[in-house]
Amino acid sequence: MRKLLLCLAAASLAAWVVTGKERRSEAERQQEKIRELRKKLARRTGLAKAGEEQKFLHARAAALLDRLKPSAQDRYVFDRISRAAGDLLEASEEIAESREPEDRREPGDREQASRDLQRYYFRVQQAEYFAGLSGESDAAEYVKHSRALYQQGRSAYDAGQYRRARKLGEAAGLVVSALERLAQARFSAPEPPRLK
Repeated sequence: MRKLLLCLAAASLAAWVVTGKERRSEAERQQEKIRELRKKLARRTGLAKAGEEQKFLHARAAALLDRLKPSAQDRYVFDRISRAAGDLLEASEEIAESREPEDRREPGDREQASRDLQRYYFRVQQAEYFAGLSGESDAAEYVKHSRALYQQGRSAYDAGQYRRARKLGEAAGLVVSALERLAQARFSAPEPPRLK
């Protein structure tokens, strides 16, 4: 009996030590993620010629990063908010890349751009839904910018700038993805929401 109690106590102590290490490593992982996103933000804001959409994306990404506190909130919420910030920074990068000159055209470019824009169109249509769930005070601005980016992509498509069209469409989709992740962070309860 005594031997069994000693084994149980040792196992309990080992589990406590492992849990402490897991918490510490999780906090370190979160700190690293914040540092990585802050570096991306600094690179994006350091570039010249940022348009209205990019300035909005940078400001929102910075605000989301300020909301992140390692280990102070549950892992899921941290992940959703950090991914939303990452989506906004990727959208900014897509916008910057859309300004680069187009290389030579390939035969399937028009069809590929058409298919991509169609997918982004449906994604942008989801923006208002996620905006309503996100609880963000400026959710309407996310919707406005996602729609504007899609429209710019559509205009580029009409002008035969297929690479630019895809890049701007991708940026529009990433803005919606950020809204979706913010909505998910808000509804992080263990129970999935019910349909109404």
